[in-house]
Amino acid sequence: MISLMMILAAAPTSQVDAVVVFPDRAQVLRVAEVPCGPKVTATFSGVTPAAAGDSFRAHVEGGSVEGLRSEQKPLKESFGPETKDLLAKLKKLEADQAQLQHALERSREQALIADQYANVTATMASREMADNPNPKAWATAWDATLKPRVDQVKVQVDLAAKMREQELKLESIRRRLDEIDTAGRRYEWLVEVLVSCPAGRTARVELSYLVGGASWEASYEARADDAAGTVELSTWATLKQSTGEEWKNVKLTLSTAVPAQNATPPELRKLMVDAMKHEPEKKVLVRRDEYVEHAESASDTRAPSGGKLAAKSQGLSVQLEVPERAAVAADGTPARLFVARSSMKAKFSFRTLPRLAPFVFRVAELSNSAPFPLLAGALDAFRSNGFIARYSIERVPEGGAFTLTFGVEDGLRVKRVPVEELKRETGLFNSKVRFTYGYRFELANYSKTPREVEVWEGLPVSELDDVAVSVGEKTTSGYQLNPQDGIAKWKVKLGAQEKKNVELAYRVDVPSSYDLGGY
Repeated sequence: MISLMMILAAAPTSQVDAVVVFPDRAQVLRVAEVPCGPKVTATFSGVTPAAAGDSFRAHVEGGSVEGLRSEQKPLKESFGPETKDLLAKLKKLEADQAQLQHALERSREQALIADQYANVTATMASREMADNPNPKAWATAWDATLKPRVDQVKVQVDLAAKMREQELKLESIRRRLDEIDTAGRRYEWLVEVLVSCPAGRTARVELSYLVGGASWEASYEARADDAAGTVELSTWATLKQSTGEEWKNVKLTLSTAVPAQNATPPELRKLMVDAMKHEPEKKVLVRRDEYVEHAESASDTRAPSGGKLAAKSQGLSVQLEVPERAAVAADGTPARLFVARSSMKAKFSFRTLPRLAPFVFRVAELSNSAPFPLLAGALDAFRSNGFIARYSIERVPEGGAFTLTFGVEDGLRVKRVPVEELKRETGLFNSKVRFTYGYRFELANYSKTPREVEVWEGLPVSELDDVAVSVGEKTTSGYQLNPQDGIAKWKVKLGAQEKKNVELAYRVDVPSSYDLGGY
């Protein structure tokens, strides 16, 4: 009967060839080649313990899969040869260290004997120098006793240096043995795939499985080209994985799908209509500031995408294939990989929203012509003079419209000045209360080039039939007003070194029966 170790020794080495990375996990594809024949076993050893045991799937080209078996094995078995080698080195180093220690002790004993001879020499010299002084003879005697002591000091220094070097090697081996001991308490997967294929050929066997501890996030670089009217948008992906197995020279595919989300359609439940009797209550007028966001419909505007990106539609999700094979460390170290580059037509303009920020911004209106949706992520904006800003963008569908900003325009200035904010009684028998508002926007172009500035300002939008909002006569003409969100827009042309004002006036008429404490 063939032992398991013999099977592992004869089995071809499998390697991670491709990975599909989802936002919360990954699907790993390992490959191994086996000589064909009836019921040949392809062994995949060393599969990370992070793999889901029920996710193993096998495929063979030009043959059939007869069966698949998986089991968890202690990692200690995988470290057997390394542990044996380390223990042998440890034993030898410890023996060498013991010999060095004995040599050091002998040197110290010899140094002690040399000290004793020096003491005897000193005693005899003091006696004889008093009766028959002979400085030359005793100088020679002192040199004779000093030399052994100096020699032993040198020996001890050399031995101490060798012992420190040996100790560092011992610590390294002991640390590695501790790591192996810790790892040996964990498990790894051993997967065997039984395949059949025509003899005389070599079959490629693929094993796929799901692992946790992997994720990716999108990030972007947008470079504005005002002269060409385009924005070059580069898509990058930041990958992290701590699955326990290295991804080296693998083909990476990034998926926008989130497997953890429930894909089951919701169940409709019956709706109930009920009523409760209440006494008439007085209406209270409240002010509510709300940001309104409209869903953008996809357009047919498309542009060629650079970077040789391959995008595969998966229904609600998209898979993006990274152009080149890459490596991602297994310790969670982020890896930033280039995905694609797209050149998009853009409509540039200068825009200001004085109520929110007293600046004029350079903005670009675009349509996503990339063959994939833009996921939410960080974006670095660049112009001809370099890096401008970093901010986040929301998800943009394929063909959807979106806006990018490329910083503040220093040559343009804007100031919002309140002119009137007044409440007064109007109408017959004071049946209504009128609120009037007036603002002036002071624009200035300090550059040497004519500019056109878009001024955006919001008016209240009434949700009540008996509360009316109307634009005042003093409002500067030429504006466009969206009744859904109440945003008024002016396009103001400014010559070089020119200043202009834009006026906005509006009124809110409210029945006097309302409680106006909240407005």
